[in-house]
This record gives sequence, structure tokens and C-alpha cells, in this order.
Amino acid sequence: MLLSGLLYASFEGFYWIRENVKSIFTQPVCQIKFQTNGTLDEPWLRSFLAFPRGIDIMDVDIFAMKRKMEQCLQVKEARIERQFPDTIKVTLTEYIPVLRILVRDGQLHREMFVDGKGVIFACEKIAEIDRKMMPFLSGTTLKRTGDGQYENVEDLEKVCDLLTLAKAKYWPIYAQMEVISIEKLRKKNVPWSKIHVRCHCAAAVIFKDSDFDEQLKRLSFILSTQKIKSNLPVERIDLSFGKDAVINFSK
Repeated sequence: MLLSGLLYASFEGFYWIRENVKSIFTQPVCQIKFQTNGTLDEPWLRSFLAFPRGIDIMDVDIFAMKRKMEQCLQVKEARIERQFPDTIKVTLTEYIPVLRILVRDGQLHREMFVDGKGVIFACEKIAEIDRKMMPFLSGTTLKRTGDGQYENVEDLEKVCDLLTLAKAKYWPIYAQMEVISIEKLRKKNVPWSKIHVRCHCAAAVIFKDSDFDEQLKRLSFILSTQKIKSNLPVERIDLSFGKDAVINFSK
């Protein structure tokens, strides 16, 4: 009986404190502070959350908000905080796309995105120019998970390194990249581990899986030579032979 009485008093005390704190901080939400590392913005956030106008700050279920935000495939993690007297702070960590990928959806194909760790997700919001500049990924078989999503694509770190370097230092080459195939890419650093890239300049540009700066520099030089410029696109440029390059011209 004593234990039951203590438990009852504890519950009553909890509800009394909650209701009194709520009465002290009764204040409609007037502001949403929003931070993210990606492309989602505040208009998207307001539309996605469909916040009731004039809702009291203590009536906002921040845990339900977090769960809802993290159901968006573009969102890796959401942090929701009350900042008294009248502000809700939303901080998102998004998956940052580096590649596009086509997935089968019934009889159709749907465009999704892949981040540098191989996570496959749908983008709620992305600039059209960034989407069009992003190469497609091929040479991998996607597997469904129990919740209807896709297992991560493994061993994309080297591809991400190649794309990041090309985008930062060799933009004219990055802008030509259309499809990145990892069919020949291996987990171990072996001579036959290659990344195949289809570009505007060649049906296949072949990179070994290391020394990307040296290979990109060599490719930039090759594409600047008059003989190559006057015969683009070529069939194949193989950069995987040390300091040499093998070029096959189109017939």
C-alpha cells in the first residue's frame, strides 16, 4: 500500500508540474529556426510539417516531428528543440548526393540518388542544374531491404574521391562525365580494379583506382592536344597504364 501510494503521488506530481509549466510558457510558436547541410529549405520545411497556425509551443510534439522528418529519405538525422518563449529550432543532417541512379519501379524506372557512402535515397529538393550535372551510377545490382528501400552500394569511396577531385580541380572533365561504372572496381587494390567513365569525349575513359590527380591531369593534357580535339569523341582512353595512355579512335 505504501508503494502504491508513492507511485500515485509521483504520477500526480508529474502531471501537476507538466500542467503548471505549460501554463507558465503558454505562447504561440512565432518562429522556426532552420539549419541544414543540404538543399532543403524553410518553405519546404513548413509545407512538409504543415504546422498549425498559432499552435502553443508546449503543444508541439518534438519527438513526433523528429520521426516525421526522418521519414524523408533525404534526411539522415533531425534535431528538434524548443527555444522559449516562442521558437522551434530544426537542425537537419542530409544525405548529400554525388551520383544519380535509375531504379526499377514496376514497369518504369525512377531516378534516385547515391551519397558518398553508398546510401540510396530520393531527393525532395535539388537544384535542376546540379541534378543534370550529376553522373549516373552503373555496374551494380541493387537489393531491396525489408522496408522497401535499397541496401547501400558498397565501396564507393574511391568513386567519390575521383568525382570530388574532378569537380574541384578539373571542372571541364567533370562536366563531361555521364555514367560511372563500378563493374570492374574491386575491394582490394589490384591491377585489374578499374573505374570506367562514359564521357562526351569518349565512350570509355578508364581510371585505375588510385592516383586520380595524376590521371586527371594526364587526361586534361590529352584532351587539349589538337589531334584528339579534332577527332572527338574517341572510342576509348585508358589511363590505367602507369604514365602512359592508350587511345582508341572511333572508326
